[in-house]
Amino acid sequence: MEGAFRHRRDGEGQDKGDREEGEEVSSGLLWKPLRAEAFLGCRHPDRRIRRVRAGSTCGGRLLEGRGGLEGKAARRYSVMRISNADWMIIVAYMAMSLVLGLYFTRRASSGTEEFFLSGRNLPWWLVGTSMVATTFSSDTPLYVTGLVRSQGIYENWQWWCFVVSGMLSVAVFARLWKSAGVTTDVELTEMRYSGRPASVLRGFKAVYFSVFIHTIIKAQVILAMVKILDVTMGWNKWQAIFISSGITIAYSLMSGYWGVIVTDFLQFIIAMIGAVLIAFFAVGRAGGLQALSSRIDSMYGSGQHYTDFFPPLDGGFFSMPVLMFIAYMGMSWWSKYSSDGGGVIVQRMVSCRDERHAVGATLYFNIANYALRSWPWIVAAAASLVLYPSVTDHESVYPMMVVDLLPEGVRGLMLASFFAAFMSTLSTYLNLSSMYFINDFYRRFVSRGRSERHYLTVTRISILVLSLITAVVTYYATSIVEVFKFLIAFGSGT
Repeated sequence: MEGAFRHRRDGEGQDKGDREEGEEVSSGLLWKPLRAEAFLGCRHPDRRIRRVRAGSTCGGRLLEGRGGLEGKAARRYSVMRISNADWMIIVAYMAMSLVLGLYFTRRASSGTEEFFLSGRNLPWWLVGTSMVATTFSSDTPLYVTGLVRSQGIYENWQWWCFVVSGMLSVAVFARLWKSAGVTTDVELTEMRYSGRPASVLRGFKAVYFSVFIHTIIKAQVILAMVKILDVTMGWNKWQAIFISSGITIAYSLMSGYWGVIVTDFLQFIIAMIGAVLIAFFAVGRAGGLQALSSRIDSMYGSGQHYTDFFPPLDGGFFSMPVLMFIAYMGMSWWSKYSSDGGGVIVQRMVSCRDERHAVGATLYFNIANYALRSWPWIVAAAASLVLYPSVTDHESVYPMMVVDLLPEGVRGLMLASFFAAFMSTLSTYLNLSSMYFINDFYRRFVSRGRSERHYLTVTRISILVLSLITAVVTYYATSIVEVFKFLIAFGSGT
């Protein structure tokens, strides 16, 4: 692959930043923040990250940096080179997802029970896979990369802590949710309590989750895809938001939960293949798995604890990493809004064919989600510490590795895996948000006793409206990690 990405710290290495026009530049990877004035004469000189094509000029100058992989390269601000084979893989995946959506349209259109729960007759393995697929998206590897690069592997306890509530769902909640016969977890409010306060609470939670909480989640998911498409395709924010979401919204409108659950199975397989591939290429470029830890220690010092599984005790019991770990394990897992399973998991529990399948699906999900799924991302993030030591936008490193490390054909599969993870989660929350709005607010308080056709029409309209709200929120969001922290804080205790 020609060229590489470069960054330079402001004020550093300016004397080395000039090259004669046409001078040969070798291949390599170097990322440092670039001075904006180096791009006078280029489009968007105010942006912090720039890409310069090998052998070409930008404003009459080529740029050079130090750090990361050996070699000197420059590349003009341009998109990643995608071969015909890459495009064929991406288009084939998109077409397959759309075809699956079309296939289940008629079944999903028979009523809200089919559109939201697939008739409550799904097997544990399909539901369990959907649970795993829908709880990670294109934002998840970027989020995990940001955690590992900023603090270390131990910072993943920020979300690993939820395994406690997950296993509690296996032991207690899965069977109870299935036997309750509810459509949503919010519906349980009026079954558990009585009177006007219970009705008000149900309506409030329906709007709170569908309009506020799920909008934040969807914005986090789309923001990650925006970052990926900015680095790999060169799309601006609005382009990335609408193009990436279009097909997902289309099959969500057509096939409902049937389309979500079936495409989840396909999307999970593709997404995990992509995660393993990027970890394989990143570790290989960093010198191999055995040497990875020692190389990180030699570059950053052993006192950084990047590869520690638990927070270090160097600073004592009251150090920030230890206190945060205590907060995660002592409070976060039970105070989160989904500590009893949550809307996504509850929807899948109640869509199982019986209680045994609900328990089996939830157990499978917790094992795959916490013990297996995250490690390819963590390994790739650790390797990126060697490959990209100077990058400060940690979340963008993951798509950088896609651009810089993967050969033709594999890039297309990797981009398809990003789309798979993204579409799986987004379609789930599009369906779930509309389910809350229709079942627990519109059907309960606004328009009772109407036909199933009427409710399906309003459902599809609500999906479109909520999607537009999410697009606006996404446009103004900047950091995946910060959005996740805000979500935890905003949703705690609900």
